[in-house]
Amino acid sequence: MTTDAALPSVSLLPGMMPNEELFWHWRSGISPYFQSVPLTDPRNPPLAPEVHLYNPGAFLFFDTKLSRQKFIRDADWLRRNDDSDHVGLQLFLRGQNQVDHGDLSFLIEPGDINIVNLGYEVDASCTDAEVLSVILPRHTVAEHLPNLHDARGLQFRAGSTAARLLTDFMHSLRRTFPVAPASDAAMLSHSMIGMLRVLFADGDPLSAEAQHGALTALQRHIDLNLGDPTLGIDSLCATYRMSRSTLYRLFQGQGGVRAYILRRRLMASFKALTTPGQMRRGIFDLALDYGFSSPSHFATRFREQFGMTPSEVREAARAHLDRGNPAILSPATSNLPDIELMRRWTQEIGEHHRSAPNGRTARPTG
Repeated sequence: MTTDAALPSVSLLPGMMPNEELFWHWRSGISPYFQSVPLTDPRNPPLAPEVHLYNPGAFLFFDTKLSRQKFIRDADWLRRNDDSDHVGLQLFLRGQNQVDHGDLSFLIEPGDINIVNLGYEVDASCTDAEVLSVILPRHTVAEHLPNLHDARGLQFRAGSTAARLLTDFMHSLRRTFPVAPASDAAMLSHSMIGMLRVLFADGDPLSAEAQHGALTALQRHIDLNLGDPTLGIDSLCATYRMSRSTLYRLFQGQGGVRAYILRRRLMASFKALTTPGQMRRGIFDLALDYGFSSPSHFATRFREQFGMTPSEVREAARAHLDRGNPAILSPATSNLPDIELMRRWTQEIGEHHRSAPNGRTARPTG
């Protein structure tokens, strides 16, 4: 069995080399875009450069931490690098960037989505910062996003629906790229372009090409808020300023919004029940962590999904570990679809449950 090659990527990390050399490599890497001038001692910067660059094909994704810098793209630099006149979307997680951009000046602040267009001159002063950037080659813009040809400055203000969706999607890419195989490059490119096409057209995220990106953002929000008892259709619509019909259509392939949330809560509960560090906690205390407010409702739904009660699953997991077996939840299964994960977990833990007399899991003695 062959392992798929990883997505093309490059990383520069603190400790790989002296800080001054690390900065030099990073400065050389971005030289087609800007001349970069450090505003602190590059030998001892407050924040050593940490850069992860991923290339899925249709765009580049930068995940960068850096100390104070000045970025310059003057007329001479632009002329010498006219084949790198890309369009860059920037999301600052920390820090600020004051940008003079042709005849436009603007301040990039955390949470806002801004465009730095390399078809124009740039003179920018950046504080210590953490930034996620999407770099769109000019041919990608011309083919898929022509309305971005001359775009510059603030596009989506922090807190807007578009900013929330794009921010969540960029965070999702940040987590996904390090483990994504090269075979997923086309899908990742398609999702990014589709998301941008819809958002910059000020449309509703319903087109087939944009659904993956919008759904990813919503799913991330759900996973981060499983313990909120108010999590549901109304709260999702309010958070993302999205109509109920839009939300229903996005989750149609997931069995519906309510079913998806219940499934994620049950999966999180199963994980907690079978995790060694959680086995001393009360079963319903764990269920409360994931939004269940009724012990009977939790027990019923759990048994319907896994074919065993929560206490039976916990005892089977204990016996599984007592026999010297590895934990049920292995990293190898972490990227499987929900339904396949549930089937495997139920099958594996059920084998230990059924092997005990009268269907009870036997604990070793002595």
